[in-house]
Amino acid sequence: MGSVELVIDVGSKVTTVYKKDVGLIMQEPSVVAINNKHNKIVLLESGKNAQRLMNTRRYGFQILFPIKEGAIYHERAAVLMYRDFINRAVGRTLISPKVKVIACVSCGLNNIEKKDVEKTLLKAGASEVLVLESPLAVAQGLGGQTSSFIIDIGGSKTEIAVIDKNGIVAGCSINIGGDSLNQAIIDYVIDTRRCKIKPSSAEKVKRQIASMYDNDNSPMIVNTEAIHGDENVSVRLVASELKQAICPVIDKIIEVAYNYTFQIPEGIAQEIYENGVTLCGGSAYIPGLADYISAQLQLKVRVPDMPENAVALGASHFFNDKSSLARLLNVKGLNG
Repeated sequence: MGSVELVIDVGSKVTTVYKKDVGLIMQEPSVVAINNKHNKIVLLESGKNAQRLMNTRRYGFQILFPIKEGAIYHERAAVLMYRDFINRAVGRTLISPKVKVIACVSCGLNNIEKKDVEKTLLKAGASEVLVLESPLAVAQGLGGQTSSFIIDIGGSKTEIAVIDKNGIVAGCSINIGGDSLNQAIIDYVIDTRRCKIKPSSAEKVKRQIASMYDNDNSPMIVNTEAIHGDENVSVRLVASELKQAICPVIDKIIEVAYNYTFQIPEGIAQEIYENGVTLCGGSAYIPGLADYISAQLQLKVRVPDMPENAVALGASHFFNDKSSLARLLNVKGLNG
């Protein structure tokens, strides 16, 4: 076996892996369960298995989230996690192949943080690592467009970027994302029902009934805990009432995106206007969100297929277009 080529979307909440000639093969929580043996960290489980372990009453292990705000937070735990993910992606082989990785990261990372990602993946078993800002990956997946306006709402951050053929013209990463929407739902239930719900329950509420439509009356029954006492109660939530909870969070994202509309160079302004905004990330599935953003920005907004995987899918296009990748990253000698 010569080499294995992977895209690894480095996420604080979820790690997505795409394998060349295979497709999306992994979407795992960015979490590990470890313990210490002789002052050495040993991996017990990673991803979904670690998450399941976290929900048990077992003792003798520690749960770590190695990625924080898109950057390496705990290097040793990150190495163990990515080593496990890479080994699973490669599979069992008689001869270990070279593993080439395109690592997609937040555009808000500085050069030191990007270098940390590269170093961590090399320690995890990669032979070659190219670090790519995630909005560039999304833009590559749009197929033929030379200019794009990207809004990617991730779990903990939102990437906002204006892109032309030479890279990111203007962009930023803000600490607002799907988790912020979950917290807004939690706070709303506390304020209006005097009850508490878990973050996992808020995530389910967001996925099932969150909506930006005023007349959406989709209901959901949620198990909660009373603020005072241990009594468990069930409450009924309706999509239309949740809009007032999540709208301030969405409006903060739109405010930043709106400011970036004034940084679009004249040379690509018409093309950006024609192409509109590409909205991706798991929250892009919220009914009415694309229409709401479109009305606020006065630009058409489209949601690609599988928006939660837009970064990994977009970066996979570089497998067959190494010259564009080399140009964007300003590297020489990049080949298959």
